[in-house]
Amino acid sequence: MKRKSTRLVRLAAQSLGILAAVAVSGCATDTATEAPAVSSLAPAPAPAAEAAPAPAAEAVPAPQPETPLRVAAVFGDGAVLQRDLPAPVWGWAAPGVSVTVTLSKDGQPVGEALTAKADETGRWKVALPAQAAGGPYTLAISQPGETVTFSDVLFGDVWICSGQSNMEMNYGWGLTRGKEDMETNNIPNVRLFIVQNATDAVPRKDVAPAVWKAATSLENVRSFSAVGYFFGTALHQAMPEVPIGLIDSTWSGTYIQTWLSLESMDALPEMTNAVARRRAAITDWQNGGREKYEDARAAWQKAVDTVGFDEEGKSPADADYDLSAWKQVTLPATMEKHVNGNYDGSVWYVRKVVLTAEQAAATNAVLSLGAIDDQDTSYVNGKQVGLTKNHQAMRRYKLPAGLLCEGTNTIAVRAVDLGGIGGFTSPAKELCLKLDGDTISLADTWSWKDFGALPVMPLNLDSPSANSLSACYNAMMRPLFPLAVKGAIWYQGCSNVGGHKLYEKLFPAMAADWRAGFSGGDFPIYLVQLAAFLGTNEKPVESDWAAMRWSMMQIGETLKNSGTAVAIDIGDHHDIHPKDKKTVGERLARLALVRTYGDTSLVEAGPIPEAATLKDGAVEISFRFAEGLKTSDGEAVSGFQLSVDGDTFVWADAVIDGSVVRVTLPEGTEGTPKKVRFAWDHYPVCNLVNGADLPCGPFEFDVK
Repeated sequence: MKRKSTRLVRLAAQSLGILAAVAVSGCATDTATEAPAVSSLAPAPAPAAEAAPAPAAEAVPAPQPETPLRVAAVFGDGAVLQRDLPAPVWGWAAPGVSVTVTLSKDGQPVGEALTAKADETGRWKVALPAQAAGGPYTLAISQPGETVTFSDVLFGDVWICSGQSNMEMNYGWGLTRGKEDMETNNIPNVRLFIVQNATDAVPRKDVAPAVWKAATSLENVRSFSAVGYFFGTALHQAMPEVPIGLIDSTWSGTYIQTWLSLESMDALPEMTNAVARRRAAITDWQNGGREKYEDARAAWQKAVDTVGFDEEGKSPADADYDLSAWKQVTLPATMEKHVNGNYDGSVWYVRKVVLTAEQAAATNAVLSLGAIDDQDTSYVNGKQVGLTKNHQAMRRYKLPAGLLCEGTNTIAVRAVDLGGIGGFTSPAKELCLKLDGDTISLADTWSWKDFGALPVMPLNLDSPSANSLSACYNAMMRPLFPLAVKGAIWYQGCSNVGGHKLYEKLFPAMAADWRAGFSGGDFPIYLVQLAAFLGTNEKPVESDWAAMRWSMMQIGETLKNSGTAVAIDIGDHHDIHPKDKKTVGERLARLALVRTYGDTSLVEAGPIPEAATLKDGAVEISFRFAEGLKTSDGEAVSGFQLSVDGDTFVWADAVIDGSVVRVTLPEGTEGTPKKVRFAWDHYPVCNLVNGADLPCGPFEFDVK
């Protein structure tokens, strides 16, 4: 970027009694002020024989603006602007000041200069005429006395890359397939822009300053989203004449609720109360809550820490606490499944464990609870052994020597849910007591009691949590509006596992927000189905991970201009961040190349189920993209389950019959199937693919 400012400043030359013209040039800053510029010359003495001429009128140029010209941060040297659409360019100046925008190529203007007047807030905007793919161009933005110039600007396709950690994950996180590509590729017409992490309680005007980088070296690409990089380079490989601009706006661990507006969430009945609380918190903060925050936070924390304790300090963690009126639940489970479907508050869970003398004397005793959303305080025999406030952290609390005893031991957990899903969210194997080499499963019946909703947590809205409603939208997405874009890719959902039904409403609402804000109409938004993760179960289980994957597939196939890339086959049992991001990026690119760009030479996706019908004693499942249906390993089809009562599932036999799969109950099982499932586990064993070797993801159907 080049910035040039020219100012004429009048200086009094007292000793000469004249005005001197002084030209001063330099960079404009936020603190600079400008005096009105004048230009005047003293008249020369008249010849003696002639009358003196009348004094020349002093030329007074228009006053120069004191407010420096600002252009939105997403524009800069090396930027990519969307081709074939009017391209908005905007920024800020002093209210009422006229700003002129010119586009040129090879030193020649392209079209007419565009002028806009800054409104009462200082914002100005123009729309460059649609341009075909190509460049480089020069973009110049001027106000009186100041010009900002951007060079090497290209017109191509701009894609937003957003989501949580699996989209944020870059070269530095460790990659497998594709690592060498990032190290050696030199692709100057793929350009990258990273939006700095930021949150806000209300929409910001702009994102933090950043620069566009060409994908010409590892240094330039190493911090960028790996999925986004592989997606963009695959598009460019297929369309080398089209520059690709990628904008990375991601934040690890975030819920979808932070990426859309309060207005959109308020239209969903399930979110109305949460939005009302958020708006009340914002109003309170703006009306003096900032000054009261520290005291209010301390009072709130005291209320949380004393939930379940009586005036004498007795709590459910004590061995003699009366649990006779408490309810029972099999853990692990989320609060929403046994308290109520939209619960936020505090629940105590208690489990009695009988140990032998040898077990109680273990020198290495660990209480493992898995992940608990959002917070937990855990006790063994009345003593606090752990406290964690990160909803994704695995709770593994080492117990001090001598704490356990022969006979009955009391394990108590106070779980606090501050919003969204709450409770125990890990697989059953994570819930256990480890005593030296012995493991005692705690994945069974616990006593529980709901101690009610907590008081509203005071929030520091000068720096809100990344998971506050709309916080990332306000600071990392909304400020990019109304940039013209081709589309968006989205890899998120791990943080929303357990809430797939709400996700089916939140995602379309988010898509509507983005499509209304960016220029590009109902542009495509492609999402990634969650990869396999955690354990594989011997018997069919209810799996929130599978349910979320199926919801994601249905979203992609029902939402206008969308689609879902399946990643079930590239997961990791022990890492929620699988390292093969190239496969994910390429599968997203397949969807885009077929559905957005019309490439009919590619198979866009793996088998997508359409219906399950009872036919000749078998459940026959039909698919889209079923040409060449086969198994990935050449073995019999695996991963199918059937249920005759609609609730209890058994492993089923399956065979491929042309473009359909026929599923039958195992020998000895009576009844008529009512439901069929495929790949329904946290980390399923499944092998159904099509002729393009693209996998079929998890699904569940009622049998017709």
